[in-house]
Amino acid sequence: LSVLFVLIVLPFFFFSQTYKVHSHNDYEQNIPFWNALSASVSSIEADVFLKNGQLYVAHEENLISETRTLDDLYLIPMETALEAGYISQPIQLLIDVKTDSRKTLEQIVLELQKHPKLIRDNRIKWVISGNNPSVNEFKNYPDFIYFDYQSLENLTAEQWKKVGLISRNFQEYSVWNGLGGIVAGELGKVKEVIAQAKSHGKPFRFWAIPDTKTSWEFFAHAGVDFINTDQPFECTSYLNSLDERTFQTPVFSTVYKPT
Repeated sequence: LSVLFVLIVLPFFFFSQTYKVHSHNDYEQNIPFWNALSASVSSIEADVFLKNGQLYVAHEENLISETRTLDDLYLIPMETALEAGYISQPIQLLIDVKTDSRKTLEQIVLELQKHPKLIRDNRIKWVISGNNPSVNEFKNYPDFIYFDYQSLENLTAEQWKKVGLISRNFQEYSVWNGLGGIVAGELGKVKEVIAQAKSHGKPFRFWAIPDTKTSWEFFAHAGVDFINTDQPFECTSYLNSLDERTFQTPVFSTVYKPT
């Protein structure tokens, strides 16, 4: 039985994908971290609350459970996966800070430093989101800490070095529900923000996007670096075969213009 399990699971861990998928609110999956890793996602999100000196992973403060800590749900499993050779491609943990920025981030740094194998491995990237410190304070944090910059304003070269990701709220630019196509006016806005974000040379993510196959395909082809989804396995499975199922004819006909 154990041999069959290895044969079934390991191909997912080592699958190489073209498009990057972000497991949004990953802690709400039935098996946090491991489901995302087996789906070969490139980014995993954990919302974190600091309470009584402990980092808890939850969507809301009233949902905090003593058994669901950042260490138990993510850091220890990540160390296990690393030692077992299951992390073969770059992966980032997006830690969304829900409580006081400085105090929570200080505890995050302390927790990560208890796992030197994780912070030394260059395949793993630690990106802090949510309640971030000011950009002027980015430089005060260790080299292994990066930040999710949720603005399009330019920064100094030193500040950009600490930015690991640029994220924007999709609903500020469009009300598209992920079915059919985006209307022309909103399409222009979406393309503009993607181009502006990527001009800074950083990976880009929209949050609050429609979670459908049509939207996954649109954002992948539009150049969004991390596709936000609550369905990590379905999304990666769809995108990994997208190019094989997409055909563009090399023969084009000139549109007839009556004279």
